[in-house]
Amino acid sequence: MSQKLLLAIVVAVVGIAAAVLLIAPGPEDKADLAPRAAAQPSTSEVDAAAGALSSGTQGGAAATLEVPQGINVQTPSDLVATPSVPPSPRVIATYFHNTARCVTCRNIEERSRGAIEAAFAAEIASGQLTWRALNMEKKENEHYAIDYDLPYASLVLAEVDGEREVRFRVLEETWDFIHKRQPLLETYVENETRAFLEGR
Repeated sequence: MSQKLLLAIVVAVVGIAAAVLLIAPGPEDKADLAPRAAAQPSTSEVDAAAGALSSGTQGGAAATLEVPQGINVQTPSDLVATPSVPPSPRVIATYFHNTARCVTCRNIEERSRGAIEAAFAAEIASGQLTWRALNMEKKENEHYAIDYDLPYASLVLAEVDGEREVRFRVLEETWDFIHKRQPLLETYVENETRAFLEGR
């Protein structure tokens, strides 16, 4: 039996135990019923419920539990995982382009992005690698052309640690390979990206 299912059953049993305590209070508890409704079950009650579940499920039969009306039971599907924080350091692959774009520029972007997404799907999913395209003629992006010394549209790999850029590499040969046989550009982008991810 999976841990999630076992947890759901334990929570349900604890809920039933709490409901039973509410339905049949002792004479001294009748006057103070409302506070007990909000009380948490004791550790001994939880242990007892878990023990009963363990002994009841050892034979392989699944226990069917009915939860009294008004008792909320949190099931495994209700448990939401905390979103993962992107790893640090991480690599950002950026295709910097101008406002006016030629067919070749668009082809380099499209094929470079395709190569990275195909070869590094796991790294992209984990947040270790990110793809983006930026217009370097927009005011907020103009500094990139200076920072990376970009005379024309270029693909740049940058390693960042938090808000700090650690290192970068301009893939200067994309314009050379775009006019050659189909796989050469993709192979170049993939090899350069892999080496950069590995710290080479």
